[in-house]
Amino acid sequence: SAHLTMPPRKETNGNSTAERGELRQRGSTAKEQELTTNGADHDAEEAKSDLRGEYGNILLLLVLYTLQGLPMGLSAVLPMIMKERGASFSDVGTFSLHSWPFSLKLLWAPLVDTFYVARIGRRKTWMVPAQLLIGLVMIAMSMSADGLLYAEKPAVLTLTVLFFCLYFLCATQDIAVDGWALTMLRPENVGWAASCNSAGQTLGYAIGFTGYMVLEQQKLVTLASFMFALGLVFIVVTVLVALLKTEKPIPPEEEPEDIHTSYRQMTAMLRLKPMLVLVSVLATWKMAFPVTDAIAPLKFQEAGVPKEHLAYMTSLMMPLYIMLPVIAGRWTAGSTPLNLAMRAYPVRVALIAATVALTYCTPASMTPTPYGFYAAIFIIGGLGACASNLMFVSSMAFFARISDPAMGGTYMTLLNTLNNLGGMWPPTVAFKLVDAMTCKGPTCIVEADGFYLTSAICLFLGVAWYFVGVPVVRALQQRKLEEWKVL
Repeated sequence: SAHLTMPPRKETNGNSTAERGELRQRGSTAKEQELTTNGADHDAEEAKSDLRGEYGNILLLLVLYTLQGLPMGLSAVLPMIMKERGASFSDVGTFSLHSWPFSLKLLWAPLVDTFYVARIGRRKTWMVPAQLLIGLVMIAMSMSADGLLYAEKPAVLTLTVLFFCLYFLCATQDIAVDGWALTMLRPENVGWAASCNSAGQTLGYAIGFTGYMVLEQQKLVTLASFMFALGLVFIVVTVLVALLKTEKPIPPEEEPEDIHTSYRQMTAMLRLKPMLVLVSVLATWKMAFPVTDAIAPLKFQEAGVPKEHLAYMTSLMMPLYIMLPVIAGRWTAGSTPLNLAMRAYPVRVALIAATVALTYCTPASMTPTPYGFYAAIFIIGGLGACASNLMFVSSMAFFARISDPAMGGTYMTLLNTLNNLGGMWPPTVAFKLVDAMTCKGPTCIVEADGFYLTSAICLFLGVAWYFVGVPVVRALQQRKLEEWKVL
């Protein structure tokens, strides 16, 4: 999610972690299943990590995950350009639909896991075509990008469809790379896949977002030339991997389950009584945060803050996004990991009011540079990033605790998908509300800025959810682990 200075961005690391759990669970011993399911990385106790001979594999994974982050970063640039070109908040809300495939990839993940051409390789069967298509789509888009985006009115619907296709292909590549990491690395080094995922996606996002902003400001690239270059990078890297990297054959005992079993398991999980309560929590606990997560950066830009300055502050926060989940892991041990999320929740709610106040106080001119104002943006954004990451780590720890060992990976993937879906719909709805409740001009009986009205609604929802939702979350944590199992 975005956090004040961070443009709308899809949280994908959790999805990737869950997919790794699913794939490892299918191809490992019962002992490894239990360790993966419970989220306690005790592999080091079984065998000490030894990276000799693995540096090439780690570098390859880092490159593949970096590729995945490039379209994500580039897609975060477009809402800012759209606003410059006169697009409405409702248009930006429509464009936000493009990132949904990462939250829906559970629907086709079993297909990617089950069907493959043995001669090509289980993961390369899907990864190679997906990456080649990403490259070709980006090159094709580069030929029409200026016409779509810099026309009198941006072609929002067309851009949404094109980037939806890109995200669908990236999500498919993510499924394949997550699975390949488990066989590419030796068992004692599998934990490094998560680090490659986090670092690679963050690096790719930074290149696609901040990298483009910097180069474009220096007049070194245009959106079209940048997209064309990224498309070529995808194609070149994919061809090299397809020709030079061999995938290990699958032993008979590690063949994947049939696709019907996977879907049947997911249906059974959703019928559990505590799961229905958890679904209601996950669907609503982020509905208060689209103001700080998505709308505020565009509102600052609308008030005169250069989008390049927002991008620079975003880059400064990147290390925080990488390191905080690692640090916060120690605070989620025990039987009540969601307590950490409930302590972070009111901080995020309070930041709604702080963000609105800061937006209202945006200086009329950015000359000379208002360093105090920028410092306030950075501090509020940093606090938001911390609180959001604490909630994320807390929820992942809870998911790991309650997952049924008999189907731990599938269970984790389903839970994380539900969690991400709960964060996808609020920005889209909030963007639409801002325009719907804005009225300016002589035809208005009372002039109103929909941003402030939407912010008031979000603030009310956040306070209300805290008082209603915290007791529900505490009750969920008290349920016996047996209640979460599919019998």
